[in-house]
Amino acid sequence: MKLELNHITKSFGENKVLNDVTFALNEGSITVLMGTNGSGKTTLFNIISGFLTLDNGEVLLDGKNISHETDYKINRLGVTRTFQDMRLISNLMVKENLLLAFPSQDGEKWWRTIFLDKKIKQEQLANGKKAYEILSTCFIDDITDIKAGEISYGQQKLLNLACCMANDPQILLLDEPVAGVNPVFREKLATVIREIKDRGKTLLIIEHNTDFIETVADRILFLNNGNIRSYESYRDFKNDENVKNAYV
Repeated sequence: MKLELNHITKSFGENKVLNDVTFALNEGSITVLMGTNGSGKTTLFNIISGFLTLDNGEVLLDGKNISHETDYKINRLGVTRTFQDMRLISNLMVKENLLLAFPSQDGEKWWRTIFLDKKIKQEQLANGKKAYEILSTCFIDDITDIKAGEISYGQQKLLNLACCMANDPQILLLDEPVAGVNPVFREKLATVIREIKDRGKTLLIIEHNTDFIETVADRILFLNNGNIRSYESYRDFKNDENVKNAYV
């Protein structure tokens, strides 16, 4: 699945946040989106995922214009995102949070519980198996029966990523997945993210942690003054005088 942005502009009043932003994500790769605070990274995520309307330009998913689709429809089309606030249900168990993330469950529709009891049980069994596989991949299969509000911050980050995986998206937008996480959990998150890529998924990640970026990034996009630059390696990015000047 290919995601393309063509000539995206977005202003808030007189403040032009995005100015003719154009790029395409390489399928099956990890792209890290960088920029100073207020450079428009989250605004760009919100536009791609349908939480914010653009002023001009278009967002294409496999050639189809999704610029004006709802966030729900975009998620159903295969683009899933995380948020800086993880939106977990703290008083539910880890496994329960994950099971709730699976899309289009027949058991959620009360009338189907009457007529499709057997199908619902089969679905629940299948989702339970998939949930365990995801929890294992994310290194949290040993805390399934602990409330989400009682696990560590790093474990919550892993659970947040697991919930994202439950949608089986083709494109994942991750908003600062390792922010505030200690090195042990940062490495676990990096391992999971590389595993997702190895499964053929495409990832666009907002992040500032340079150790993490050097570990996972195939490509860097840099937002500055509403414009975007592309770099094929983190070394090229950090050695660019334009980047150095932006952070001064």
